[in-house]
This record gives sequence, C-alpha cells and structure tokens, in this order.
Amino acid sequence: MSIVKMKRLRLIGMQDQRGDMLRRLQHLGCVEIDEPGDRSGDPDWAALTRPDTGALNRARDARTSVENALKTLRKYGPKQKGGLLTPRPVITEAELFDDGAYQAALADAGSLVELERKISSLYAEQNKLKTQKLALAPWLALDIPLETASTAEVAVQFGTVAASTDLDALEGALGAVTDLYELMRAGEDRELKYLVFLCHRSAEEGCQEVLKEYGFSRAALRGWTGTAAENDRQLDAQLAAAAKELENTIAQVGSYAGRKGALEQCLDRADQEIAREEARCRLLDSSTAFFLEGWVPVPDEKKLAEELGQYTCCWETQDPAPEDYPVVPVKLKNNRFTEPLTTITEMYSLPAYDGVDPNGLMAPFYIFFFGFMFADLGYGLILAGACAFINYKVRPKGGFGQLIRLMIMCGISSAVIGLLTGGFFSDFLVQFTDMLGLPQPAIPFLSVPEGSGVPAPLLNVMGDPMTVLVFALAVGLVQIIVGMAVKFWMLCRRGQVVDAVLDIGTWWVIFVGIALFALGVGNVAGYPVVLIIGCLMLLGQARNAKGFGKVTAVIGAVYNGVTGYFGDILSYSRLMVMMLAGSVIGQVFNILGAMPGGGLPPAIGIPIFFLIFIVGHSFNIGLNVIGTYVHTSRLQYLEFFKQFYEEGGRPWRPLNIATKYVDIKEEQ
Repeated sequence: MSIVKMKRLRLIGMQDQRGDMLRRLQHLGCVEIDEPGDRSGDPDWAALTRPDTGALNRARDARTSVENALKTLRKYGPKQKGGLLTPRPVITEAELFDDGAYQAALADAGSLVELERKISSLYAEQNKLKTQKLALAPWLALDIPLETASTAEVAVQFGTVAASTDLDALEGALGAVTDLYELMRAGEDRELKYLVFLCHRSAEEGCQEVLKEYGFSRAALRGWTGTAAENDRQLDAQLAAAAKELENTIAQVGSYAGRKGALEQCLDRADQEIAREEARCRLLDSSTAFFLEGWVPVPDEKKLAEELGQYTCCWETQDPAPEDYPVVPVKLKNNRFTEPLTTITEMYSLPAYDGVDPNGLMAPFYIFFFGFMFADLGYGLILAGACAFINYKVRPKGGFGQLIRLMIMCGISSAVIGLLTGGFFSDFLVQFTDMLGLPQPAIPFLSVPEGSGVPAPLLNVMGDPMTVLVFALAVGLVQIIVGMAVKFWMLCRRGQVVDAVLDIGTWWVIFVGIALFALGVGNVAGYPVVLIIGCLMLLGQARNAKGFGKVTAVIGAVYNGVTGYFGDILSYSRLMVMMLAGSVIGQVFNILGAMPGGGLPPAIGIPIFFLIFIVGHSFNIGLNVIGTYVHTSRLQYLEFFKQFYEEGGRPWRPLNIATKYVDIKEEQ
C-alpha cells in the first residue's frame, strides 16, 4: 500500500454560506482545515480577522454539561443492562443533527447537573449535621442549657482537660481555695474530659489559677440553645429530613435513566459542533467573505469539486513542494488486509510524507511471526473466535478496532501454524489418552504414533529445536532483505542509484558469498565473491573520505555492518524461544492435570484434569498473547523498520463526523 497524495487547498467563499459549507465539508470528511499561513506582512491581508470564539465556547460548555450529566446518571442512577459487548445504536446523520432532540437532551443535562449540585449540597449538609452531633456527644449528660452564661455573682465556664487528669485531685485543689464552686462532669473520650465549672466571683481568680495548673481549656459552644440532648434530637430530625430529601433527589436522577442514550447521542453531537467550530476559528474573515486553507487527498478532489460547485466561491488545489513535506498530513491507503496494521504503525510513528507506507510490507511478516510464536491450533481458534465475536457484537472503532481485527488474522495464523507444527493445547491429546490408558490417536500433524503412517509435524520445536531456530533465522533474513530492498528502491527513486548499489548492494553480495560457502561451493565461487566484496567496500564506503580516512571508513563499515546485520538476524531467534516457551508451559499444565487424574476413576480424574487444564491454559494463553504481541512488534520496530523506515509523519485529521456512542448509518 502507499501514502495518499495530498494537495494544498485554498478557498474564498461568502460569509452567508460559510456555516452551510462547513457542514457539508464535515459530511464529506475529506478536508483538513489548517491554520492559515502567516501573511502579516502583506497589506492586502491585513484587514482580515479571526472569527469570534463565542459559538465554540458554547459548544464546549454544552459538552461539559452533558459529560457531567452522564457522570451523575452513572453514579446515582440505576444500573443498566449492557457492558463492553453491547453494540452501539445505529442512527442516521439526520438523527444525529436533529436540533430538537439536541436541545431536549441539553435541557435534560442541565436538570441532571442541577440535581447533582443539590445532591452534593445535601451530602455537605449531612456531614455538617453529623459533625455537630459529634461535637455535642460529650455534653449529652448535662441537663443545663448550653447557652448558660456567667452572671454578676457567678462565673460559668464550659471546658476540657486531658483524659489523664485526676478530677478528684482537681476538686481537692479547688476546695482548698474556696467552697463556693461546683465542677460538673459531662463526658469523656480517649483524649479529653468535658467539664462545666461554676464559682462565686469572689473566688474566681484563685480558682482560675488552679484550673490553669490542671490544663483546663475553655470550649466553644456558641450558637446552641437548650440542653445538649435537646439539640441532639433536633439534629437527628434534620438528618432524617436531609436523608429523605436526598433519597427523593436520587430518585429524580434515576427517572432520567431512560434518557441515557439520548444524552450520549447529544454528547456525540456536541463533539461534532466543537470540531466544526474549531475549524471555523481557523478561517480568516472579512465583512462579506472568508478564507480557508487546508489539505485534500487527491482521490477526493473530484468529489470536493462537485460539492463546492453548489456554492459561490473560488478555490484552487496545488501539489506540495518538497520543502513543505514535513507539514503535509499523512493518510495511509490501506485495504481490509493491511488496515489493521495501522495501529502497529501509529504506535511507532507515521511515515514521512515522502516515505513508504510499511503496512503492506509488514502485514505478512507480522501475522506469520505472531502465528509462529503463538503456534497452537487450540489457542489460535480461541483467540480468533473471541476477537471475531467482539468485532461482530461491538463493531469497535479506531485503534482498538484495528487491534481486534489484527488479532483475528493472527489467531487464524496461529491455528494454521499450530496444526502444521503439531500443537493442540500443547500435547493435550497425548497426555489425556495416556492418563485414561487409551492408545494414542493417529491425527495428521497433531498426534503421530510410531508406525501410524500419518504426516508428522513440519517443525517439531520440542523434539528438534535447532531446526526451528535455523528456520526462524532464515525467515528473519528474508525480512531484513526485504527491508534492504525497500531502501534500495527509495534511494533509486530519489536518483541516488550509486548510493543504493554501494550501500545496500554491497551487503547483498556479502550474503550471497556466505550462502555459497554454506552450500559447500566456496572453492568455485567463494574467492571471486570475496574480491568483489572488497572492491565494492573500498569504492563504496570510502567514497566520501579523504586520505587515511578511506581506510578507517572501510574498517568501520565492515565492523558496523557485521555486528548490525548479524545482530539483527540473531534477534529473530526469539521466534523459536517464544514458540518453545508456550509449548513447554502448556505441556507442564497437561502433565499436572494428568498426575492426580491417572490413579482415580474417570468420573473423578477427568474433571480434575480439565479443571487444571482450563486454569493453566487460560494463564498460558493470556501470558503468550501479551508476550507474542510485544515481541512481534519489537521485531518490526527494531529490526525491520531500521532498514528503510523514515518516520515523523503528521496524521491527517479531516473535518468529519467522528462519534463515540453511536454509529452513523451510511445513506445513498
């Protein structure tokens, strides 16, 4: 596949048609509207202004309101049926942009936001009342009003002392000063003892000195009227009223449960409004016209021309100059087979505009490598089946949808390679029949008893790992050569044919020479190949050096090339390692399941076997899916992409209709 060619779009239209034109462009989804270029130095452009952001701010406020409303509904509303596997509703574009439904949903969102504020206020009120009850709790034993104050003859003080204070000693000390006092004990907790002290004014000064020695501290009980018990009962009544009102308010939130779908659709609509208003704010305005600048893919240019023909406007498209390539957006042209690989490419980086789309090149290798490492008929069928079910039920979008579709293909690859290499839940058939004392079945590739005559596995990682390792390295060499061929083509396309021959072709000659020696024909062709290599290396790697630098350039090229290429090839040994690890772990669980079941009656032994079998292989599948995905991606990023890939592309982000909660039905 390739990178879609882009053209710079410049358009001048009429102000009264601007809103409708932006809606049509959003419907088409084929124009990315950019910030206009800097024309501050051109007096002809000085009078143009940027559009106001009022509508954009209102759209953002609407989205925030709906988001908060949905959070309130999820938090306080009834739990609704559905989950991750619930398909999204399918609606028409007209239904999405129905202004009546949009305004009704916004009104519901506003009501829910108000209810959430009321709920928060009621919770705060409850916390306040509970705090007040806690403050009153130590004084509940008192039968005197909390507002009791000192008089001209008697001093009254509410206060506390440390919980470790000896109150008898305190009373004794006060008694030594005067008999005209009373110390009332209210309550206590782990830290404090709560007291009410009364004394005649004539003895107040002496008593205060005693109280100070014992750490007496005044308590703030302002605002209370009546005894602590009376206030506590009033607080209980207020808490009950607040709880009732809270219950009613939460019930009101629950009454909006049936509007959840409408609110989600409203949120999608708000996102479209924001996208369109953000695009509008990138325009330049005059009193009667506006200026738009952006990018349009070449395949969509005709469709755009037909649409713009309905408006009073003038426009032009222009091929980007090479110096503009860094800012040209990148759109990958993919088919159903290569499109799922986009999630792998984007995780690394999009290619440069003048680079190469790696999806088509990477797809066969990625799917094969995943299948080779995960190789198991049972595992592959489970992975492909589970992902196919998710894809059918949920219709996932974006990167997650691409990953699901990629895993379907990888699961099929794993099943096919697992069949050909004899893996079906590792050696399940052998261990299970052996546990039951039955003869091993004869199944091509999967179970091959001696003398059965059925085809044996094409590769046996458990019995002959060295053959598997050599095969893995050979496949890795093929991918590296493909990457080198792409780089060779890229250099030739740019007119750098000499560089392509001397930098890339040199190493192909080296590989051919090694192959000839490996095949035992070194005496016939080996020496000429080595001479050719030396000449090419001398001419190629030293072409830009001077003097003694030519020698060091050749030495450095040889060293870096040998360590680089052969290090990359050895990295593909992980194909064998991961394949072997999955098989060994699966075999261990099969053996563990067969050990307790072998000496028991089948009615007991078989359930025990399958219990261990299910738990163990579920763990093995999960572990291997993650490990295989990581290592397969690593081989592409570090071994394959380094041969030719030029990253740094900017993703193409057109003004389009992008929804999260609903799917738009395509209409003719």
